[in-house]
Amino acid sequence: MLDRVYKLRLPDLPLCEESRFHTCSYGRIPPIGTCPTRKNSGGTVEGIPVPRTYPIKVLRGNFSTGRPRNGRGDVGVTPLGVARLGQWLNPSLQLRLRSLGRVKRSPYGRERFPKYTSLEARARCQTRVLKPSLQPDFRLFSSAILLLPLLATAFLTSASAEREGVHCSVVTDQDGDEVVLMESEWISLHLLPRMQAIINRFVFRPTGNDIVEALHPKIRRMGGGLLMDCLEEQDWRFQELKEKPYPYKITKTGPEEGQVVFETDIVGWVGSDGSGIISKLLSNLTLRRTVTLRSGQPFFRFDFEFINRDRYAKRPTFWPHNSSIITLDGDETVLRPSERGILSIRGPWGGRNLTGEHYIFDFNHGWSVSMAHERKEGIVYLMDYDYVRELYNCLNSTVEWRYDSILSFQDTPWKGHIYILPIIGLSDVHYANEYFICQLNPKREEGKFVLEYRLASSYEKVAQITFNARLEYNLLEESPQSVKLKPVIFDSIGIEPVSRRVDLELDAPDPLALDLTAFVELSDGTLKTFNFETYYAGEYKGPTGPNSRRDGKPVKLLRRPVRRPRVPDVPAGLVLNRKDFNVFAVFGLGTMRLRLKEIVESIPGVKLDIGYCTGSDATGYGLGDFPYDYDRLFSYRVLLFSNIQDKEYRSIGASILLPWLQAGGGLVISGGEHAFTYELREHEINAYYPVEFKPGNLRKGACQLQQPEVQDHPIFRDLDLTDLPYLFYCHDLALKEGSDARVLMKVGGYPLIIEKRTGEQITMVVTANHFGTASDFEGKTHLRHWKEWPKLYAQIVRYAAHDLK
Repeated sequence: MLDRVYKLRLPDLPLCEESRFHTCSYGRIPPIGTCPTRKNSGGTVEGIPVPRTYPIKVLRGNFSTGRPRNGRGDVGVTPLGVARLGQWLNPSLQLRLRSLGRVKRSPYGRERFPKYTSLEARARCQTRVLKPSLQPDFRLFSSAILLLPLLATAFLTSASAEREGVHCSVVTDQDGDEVVLMESEWISLHLLPRMQAIINRFVFRPTGNDIVEALHPKIRRMGGGLLMDCLEEQDWRFQELKEKPYPYKITKTGPEEGQVVFETDIVGWVGSDGSGIISKLLSNLTLRRTVTLRSGQPFFRFDFEFINRDRYAKRPTFWPHNSSIITLDGDETVLRPSERGILSIRGPWGGRNLTGEHYIFDFNHGWSVSMAHERKEGIVYLMDYDYVRELYNCLNSTVEWRYDSILSFQDTPWKGHIYILPIIGLSDVHYANEYFICQLNPKREEGKFVLEYRLASSYEKVAQITFNARLEYNLLEESPQSVKLKPVIFDSIGIEPVSRRVDLELDAPDPLALDLTAFVELSDGTLKTFNFETYYAGEYKGPTGPNSRRDGKPVKLLRRPVRRPRVPDVPAGLVLNRKDFNVFAVFGLGTMRLRLKEIVESIPGVKLDIGYCTGSDATGYGLGDFPYDYDRLFSYRVLLFSNIQDKEYRSIGASILLPWLQAGGGLVISGGEHAFTYELREHEINAYYPVEFKPGNLRKGACQLQQPEVQDHPIFRDLDLTDLPYLFYCHDLALKEGSDARVLMKVGGYPLIIEKRTGEQITMVVTANHFGTASDFEGKTHLRHWKEWPKLYAQIVRYAAHDLK
């Protein structure tokens, strides 16, 4: 009888040979008397040990057709008191428990259980579609009688399930891989130490939905799972961290908090693992990941830390990669905030014909969302806005972003954090931060404008939130107008969204815009203020999108706060070193053809350091070195940039350069296909660049150098200018409007050498580039083969370094 009651009789399922136990995603179901998460003390029945806390496996899905949800052969874990009965039950008994109303229908469009045990909320079977029999089973009645005493105990103990808190343990999954299992009343997740501790299972218990395809993270050329560590200098498929085991330590096992710390050293390969080229900005660097799960909180926190083991600063281009599947039954959507409004990519998960932007560079807040609108379920990711360069999504199958400004010093590791917040009950997200998640439903009703707020909690507790909103209308007119809406107050919020609404008599056409201020009062009385905007198109249809005018320009650009990463203070008393002739160069592609390295090293007394790069910061490559430390930077008299963009050293590098430029450091910029094509938006360093940057500025056609515009300039001293060479491609550039820079020499009708002085600081622009061969241009001599070229460039460098008067 016990055999009939406790064995899960599913003949179509694969069984482990040694025990004939059902196999699921956390491994073989353990023998009676053991538990993969914690020890149990139980009695025995006929000599067989029976634990107190074991889950029942119940079939989930459409039992009329025998098709499990999503067609993936899912098996669920009930949260009922009967989950304490034992490990296996007859399928007919399971179905009868459903018919008794123990399993409820979720208001968000799928079945859910009222409460969960401390084990997994769902286990994915490795099997074909299940087709359980719905025929009556005579064993049901005898089984029920036998289980009555256990039922009473089970229901008494189920009330304490939510008080069990957090549990951390090490288990084995279906592939025999060791995984770290972290569970709370709200969340169950697997971390895979052998593959950089990626999360390859994530279950949000109120919905029972496992959003990670368990197999994908284990395939090297696939990007499955949550929180994959990527470095932009390396191809994500073949990077050194992709399949690297991370040593770990479980530092907290509960019940109030569970925490696991993973740590690994980075070699710093450029391109791919074992490429043979190591970036000094990545080597001797340790990555520490800390995953924290707390009791009673429906989210988890991921902290990462870059620890510098070297003398000089490191700048890893960290890139978190997250891939999940909220639903296969409807549309999957990613939402990203931008100054043009909320941008989305929506459609079947992984669809190839979806429309939308993959890269968002004008993002204006630090969050992204992946969600299923119909199911009203999703995941909110919160990241450090000040340090992010762009938001990225591969169609609607990933949520990713790349950091721009991470600097790790020997005595100051860089620390960041990511929050992953499951949401239910929201069909959209218009704003998210550490205190609340907000959906706005603006609409028209009988001549009124109605604004509905739907608010859910974030990871920080709040006592009260008050919203003040200002509505802007007549946006297509020269002078838009605005009107205030009544304040809206939320006394408390939780994971289940709370709604409030306000209306306004309005006789104005669409589109509209909302400017909202949220006053967040904390339990200690502290008041936090947040401001955000949203665009409402309504019935308005722009020619190229909902936020576009007839000329293609946006109807309204929403505020985009300036990102302000932490920039270290310049040490007191630090001055530019003009005693030694030290030079640092950032050399992009083609620089060697111009022979710049040999030319600079020929200057007497020069010591040259070089950081090599592609010039465009393409994914899979990166900058090899850069002086991010002030004491190192101020040791150089001049910096050389050849065929690069500012994005190679990032905005944090530009901010580090500013004090050095203000102190009189010399800058020499040379041409190429990437040069003069990109400028860091609204950065103060742009004031030191004399030309207007624009993409595609190279023009094919042989142009001869002209006689100097300033004949007596020191850079032309002792040069033979009687037989001037050519450039076969020229940069079509112009000086910035109002600039005090001057053109010293032209090539054809284009500027070749430009000088700009800002106090003692000198910037020299040389539009020389390496393109073209003489055989294609009637044997004309290219600048790089001109006998006076080495001397000219050397004197330009010396002049910028205040070594030539």
